[in-house]
Amino acid sequence: MISPNLYPNQEVDSTYLLDRLTIKLRDMEKMKSTSDWNIPQQHTSSYVLVLVTGGEALLTLDRGSIHIHAQGVYSCVPESTFGLTSFGDEGAEVTIMRFDLYQELHDDPDTLHVVKDTPMFRSGKELAVSPTVQLSFMCEEIHNLWHSGRAMGHFQAHVQFLQLLASLTEASPPLKEDSQMMIQRTKDYIDEHSNENLTVEYLAGMAGLSPKYYVDLFKRRYGMSTTDYISSLRINRAKQLMAGTEMRLRDIAHQVGYQDEFYFSRKFKKAMGISPSVYMNSRRRKIASYHIAITGHLLALNMIPYAAPLHPKWTSYYYRMYGKDIPVHLSAYRIDMEWQSKIEALQEHQPDLIISYDHLRPEEKAQLEDIAPVHYLTVSDHNWRSQLQILAEHLGTQQDAKSWLETYDHKVDQVKTMMQQKLGNEKVVVVRLLKHQFTRYCSPSMLEVLYGDLAVKPAHVSEEGEIYNEPITLEQLDEMQTDWIFLMVCQESETLSFWEDVQKTSLWQNIKSVQNNRLFIIPADPWLENSPLANERILDDLMDRYR
Repeated sequence: MISPNLYPNQEVDSTYLLDRLTIKLRDMEKMKSTSDWNIPQQHTSSYVLVLVTGGEALLTLDRGSIHIHAQGVYSCVPESTFGLTSFGDEGAEVTIMRFDLYQELHDDPDTLHVVKDTPMFRSGKELAVSPTVQLSFMCEEIHNLWHSGRAMGHFQAHVQFLQLLASLTEASPPLKEDSQMMIQRTKDYIDEHSNENLTVEYLAGMAGLSPKYYVDLFKRRYGMSTTDYISSLRINRAKQLMAGTEMRLRDIAHQVGYQDEFYFSRKFKKAMGISPSVYMNSRRRKIASYHIAITGHLLALNMIPYAAPLHPKWTSYYYRMYGKDIPVHLSAYRIDMEWQSKIEALQEHQPDLIISYDHLRPEEKAQLEDIAPVHYLTVSDHNWRSQLQILAEHLGTQQDAKSWLETYDHKVDQVKTMMQQKLGNEKVVVVRLLKHQFTRYCSPSMLEVLYGDLAVKPAHVSEEGEIYNEPITLEQLDEMQTDWIFLMVCQESETLSFWEDVQKTSLWQNIKSVQNNRLFIIPADPWLENSPLANERILDDLMDRYR
């Protein structure tokens, strides 16, 4: 008997070895490419092993990143997120294995309990590979058995997987001092001395490499040049000083490493899109964004929030672009499920003003109003344009809203012309895949941007109203005979595995839009967020696709 009870905060005793646990291989996939590829950050409900058997890859785990060389193996725990990007010109060969752990408790020997945390497989933990282990061969063998279709294929793959785990957990971590480690050391030095006069020649000398080779390795590993990395550190440090001190701009420039105040101002505006003075004014008022879409409103008004929901998966764009600029990161897990932790964070950091939508639980609303003044945007009565203008009036930034909307409408005209040339009178249906269920789907942003601003013709009008989420089978989708399908696939392991299987079926391949290569994969971010910034990003997405 397997108990559904989970123990996310209860560790397996560190003395437990693999033979004290029951292990179940759930799924595996293998990727090999000679060009750049990436797996968007996705949620996992199982343990994950990431095994790089060729080339290099960048592994993103929740809020951190790890550079993995060939023969590198890292683990990821359940209820966390991970993403992968190939590294360098050679691409990468990567195998991903998903598995579950179960534990027999002393007081209940007839029941296996799901284990969500164990010292053997910490998130981001490197598992040492013995020199005698032929990692590439073992991964290939397990993959072939798992996908062989034979009656005993999964069982044989599981046996091989257990042997692989045993070899990984018994190996001693290798000690090596290579050029990559020296590059990491120079990066650590830059992190501590970014305000000093650092030259490529000096840093290359520290690493024992030629300047040209050093520059190439640094960019391959960190995705930007050495000088750009130093500039980013200086700009980020300057933003911290602007937010937390009353220092003059000239003094801030000198402290972060720029002797010329005007050169610093040009660098800052190029990086941030606004001048240092505008940025400082926006930081002096500590405004908290209580919802993800509120962040998109504030940024359209050139205001970077003091606190906002941020997570590398659930709010990947905001986390990547503004994570270092927003001091207080509120929970963004599965869109506002952990509201108590958001309240606690705001109680601790005491913002001057909180911006929220009005659809809150009564107890949540009461606790929020005890922290600071709250300005509510009404979800049901106004569209995002009205919300932006109402918020701008409350904050005294009407001119910013006016300028932003003029720029947005100009972009709408450009994209609308492109879409009409490409689609003409052809019709579009948006379909969403979550777990094993397809639905015909229309979010507020799809209604207002796709079918509204851009006047794209819908292939389906729901009886539920303008906003809908209706289950649909592949047979029903085929019967629609729609010209275009805009498909949103949820980035989590169960959905992605099902989606991979669906694409191999004749039913899917015979759908009119699929046969005609008129399938447009759309990401949940930004298509599910109805805010000014997200809707502008939808336009950019469509412009890139149909340019």
